Amino acid sequence: MLLSTGPIAVNAQSKYPARTQDTTRRPNSRRPATPVRKPPSIVQDRRLPSEKMAEKKFTWNRRFMQNLVTRYNYYYHAKAKLDGVVKSIARQGLDNYNDLLPFYPYSLQDPGLSKTELDSVILKASVAIQIHDPRGKWIDDCYLLIGRAYFYKSDWENARKTFQYMNLAFAPKKKSEYTTVVGSSQNDVISIATKEKRKGILGPFKHKKARNDAFLWNARTLLEEKEYDEVQSLLNVLDADPNFPKRLQGDLAEVRAYSRYKQGMYAEAISPLREAIAGTHNKETRARMSYILGQLYARRQQPDSAMDMFRNVIRQKPDPMMDLQARLQIARLNTVNGDAGIAQSLAALRTMLKKERFIPYRDAIYYTMASIVTPKDQEAALGYLKKSLSQPSDNTVQKTLSFKAVADIYYGQRKYQLAKNYYDSTASVMPPDFADAQLVNVRKSVLGDVAVKIAAIQREDSLQRIAAMPEADRTALLDKMVADIKKAAEEKAKAAAAAQEAQNNSDNQNNLLSMNSAFGNNGRPGAANQGNDQGDWYFYNQSSKSSGYSEFKRRWGNRKLEDNWRRSQNSQVNFANNNNPDQADMPADTAHMTTAEKLKALPADSVNTALLAVDLPLTPEKLQQSKAVQMDAWFDLGKLYHDKLDATELAIEAYDSLLYKFPDHPKKPEVIYSLYVWHNSLKGHTAQASQYKEMVLNQYGNTNFANIIKYGALKDVNADKKQEIATAYDSAYVAFKTGRYDLALERKREADSVYGFNYLQPRFDLLEAMIIVKTDTADIATDSLFLGRKAVQAVLTKYPGDSAVQQQAQALLDALNRKKDLVAYLGQLQVQQTDSGGAMVDENITMRYPWQTPKPNFKDSVGLKTNQPVNPTVSSQVTAAPPPPMKPVTPYKLLNTPVPHFVVLSFQRVNKALIDEGLEQFTRYNASKHAADNIQVGSFVLTPNEIMLVFRLFPDENKALDYFDEIRAAAPVSIIPRIRPTDYTMFIISRDNFILLNSTKDLQGYKEFFDKNYVTQ
Repeated sequence: MLLSTGPIAVNAQSKYPARTQDTTRRPNSRRPATPVRKPPSIVQDRRLPSEKMAEKKFTWNRRFMQNLVTRYNYYYHAKAKLDGVVKSIARQGLDNYNDLLPFYPYSLQDPGLSKTELDSVILKASVAIQIHDPRGKWIDDCYLLIGRAYFYKSDWENARKTFQYMNLAFAPKKKSEYTTVVGSSQNDVISIATKEKRKGILGPFKHKKARNDAFLWNARTLLEEKEYDEVQSLLNVLDADPNFPKRLQGDLAEVRAYSRYKQGMYAEAISPLREAIAGTHNKETRARMSYILGQLYARRQQPDSAMDMFRNVIRQKPDPMMDLQARLQIARLNTVNGDAGIAQSLAALRTMLKKERFIPYRDAIYYTMASIVTPKDQEAALGYLKKSLSQPSDNTVQKTLSFKAVADIYYGQRKYQLAKNYYDSTASVMPPDFADAQLVNVRKSVLGDVAVKIAAIQREDSLQRIAAMPEADRTALLDKMVADIKKAAEEKAKAAAAAQEAQNNSDNQNNLLSMNSAFGNNGRPGAANQGNDQGDWYFYNQSSKSSGYSEFKRRWGNRKLEDNWRRSQNSQVNFANNNNPDQADMPADTAHMTTAEKLKALPADSVNTALLAVDLPLTPEKLQQSKAVQMDAWFDLGKLYHDKLDATELAIEAYDSLLYKFPDHPKKPEVIYSLYVWHNSLKGHTAQASQYKEMVLNQYGNTNFANIIKYGALKDVNADKKQEIATAYDSAYVAFKTGRYDLALERKREADSVYGFNYLQPRFDLLEAMIIVKTDTADIATDSLFLGRKAVQAVLTKYPGDSAVQQQAQALLDALNRKKDLVAYLGQLQVQQTDSGGAMVDENITMRYPWQTPKPNFKDSVGLKTNQPVNPTVSSQVTAAPPPPMKPVTPYKLLNTPVPHFVVLSFQRVNKALIDEGLEQFTRYNASKHAADNIQVGSFVLTPNEIMLVFRLFPDENKALDYFDEIRAAAPVSIIPRIRPTDYTMFIISRDNFILLNSTKDLQGYKEFFDKNYVTQ
């Protein structure tokens, strides 16, 4: 261990006296004939005081003074400061006692940990080592303090080096030995510890060898570095060491228990925990380890042993929170005795509610009562939980648990809107390290959509049921609904009036009492109002505040306390005049409101049967629309259950209901395939999975889903194989884009033979259909002879579940349906190849250009006519050649629609080490600046001399340009300052253009294209 040292000033008296004569050079003075003799240079002794003292005789007087000063002037104060830091970073009641406690009450990653105080400990102990005799017996204790301070700073490397230095520097050796040999072997037993003399009356008061403590602290450091095998070896040696002191046997068992606990080996941690509890003399440590042991017993379904441990916790008289939690755990474990045990536990908890010392913890008591009764009575559990939330408390962990428990109950009852509200509340108070934080955030964001889908299903069910009733019954039902709405409004108005009247009477009475009090004390105004909180000012009058709050909530609802709170309400509070009597008194902005929302906004006397019947599906068209809404809601609901909530059983139930109610669903193949996959993922559902598998193969054998079952799909392809397939597709696609259709078809069929049916098969088949469209020269007077149309139609039929392929194929089919007028235009298309065999010039499949040949003019939605008129009398008229291109042909294209883009940094003459360093620096930059954007960076070798970093994936050109401008400015300054800006270039590129670039290897050509077509800051 190297300690920072500074030069020590040594005062040395010169043996040469200072010169008294004037030695100043004068302009006309002459040099002396003989040179002046200079004194020899003085060599200062810059060694540390500890090194100088080591050369002196270590007398009894020196020994006593050095030990006394080292201990009480330095070691004592450094140790007191270190103990204070450790105590300050304890969790102080922030533990989640409903889960396994952390082994130690502090967190080494605690942001509140004082690094400055720990540096002060290191400095003070270092000074003690530097200025005192190294033979003193408190020097090793100072080293131990330094290592512990590094440990609490999470500086594992320096901590480990310090403890290893202690192992070497303070190992026992004879005075005659020059070198130290660590460890010895006696009677085939290895010993590395320092033997302590603890016998006799004064034995317990003798100084302890800190080297033995350093072994255990070194093991703790290795555990934090996850060197579990090395720790196990060290502990085994110490356990068998005959010289290892008995005073540390409890600490040795504690480190062994911590090692197994940290690795999740809970069953193996029980035995050393019992030894550690018996061997420790610290009550707080014993109470915490007893609580953890009780939790481990409870996990192993040993309630009697667990309750014994929790009773042991109570006997240690720990802090009030742990005492309370131990009692609550006993109450929970007592429920294994059936109803009698539950009643006994509830009675004990009610008794705790009455005790004054448990008043601050009533929220936890009510929560425990709820957890006890939840399996049998969820309504009672909700009552206890709401009482828990109503208690004033600053314990955010307990509030989080109570909110989540309420949300979980509503989630189980499928009251998803209520569950979402409570998950929102849970997310607002939960600490960052809450165990179920991910689950809470997912359910919070998804359950709102689930509630909307379920409400849509139920609403359409009700509307369809009412619409199916006979007209007389339907009219009677609507009349009754109108009467009920008006009656409810009248009762609500009466109740509000009564409450207002009671409030006014209360206000009048309070005002009268206030006036009497003001003049009731010897005629002195205000004398009797001393200490009365019911002042005349609004905010001192609780009645006025309560009335105002109720009125605000009635008018505006629950609003978050924030600026511009009115803007969160889209609808206007003013009402517009409307000539339609059914929509009179409606809010001005009702374009997006449902009938139910309009009814809530209307006064009760404006509601009538005509308004209630607006959304009833009374016509076949409306009935079909209503069923379509239900089908979409059921389909989306199943996806939400499985993909977002990981609730496979609920997803299966949703799709079973969908097939039962709508057996002719347009996405039935996908629904049946999903049921097959979901049943196959559950244990015990083999028969159901086989049933749906046979349905897919037999009834929908020509679909993509059947092919996935037969040949496997994305889940069966590893990352390397996926990359190979993607490369093969890119190669075929580039050949198609550059006009080499034979090569593209050859590569496609080669991929079919090599990879079989794969995850890109829909795109391969669509590419083949596009090649056939381009190369088909058959007579297309009849549909049966047009191969291209048949190929596209086959893709549409084969892949009904791939929306992207369906959209592209349908667009192509729509163009082909206009074949009669396209024949003449297709005949004019010419494919030209350069003399050098380079890229071919061709139209793209959408036929939006080229400029070399005239485009057809659409005369209506059905037919097309070309720009060139045909003379019927001159059938052999030769048309003039098209004009030459107006601009140079380039394989790169700009699209008007948003397409994914990459940002590329291309290196020039940069060695691999700097490129790897740049990759690492950009990865760190993205993690710190763009963590939410999920920007990935990787190296890409275009040619052996052209290596680049590719940043992906940006949704459109603007996002890519923003990032391009950002890193172009930051790269030479802070990201890659070691690489000169002249050694690299940067540009953005679309995904399609990147595929072309990879094929053509024409980097300079794309740079010219980028400079001409993109504008950057």
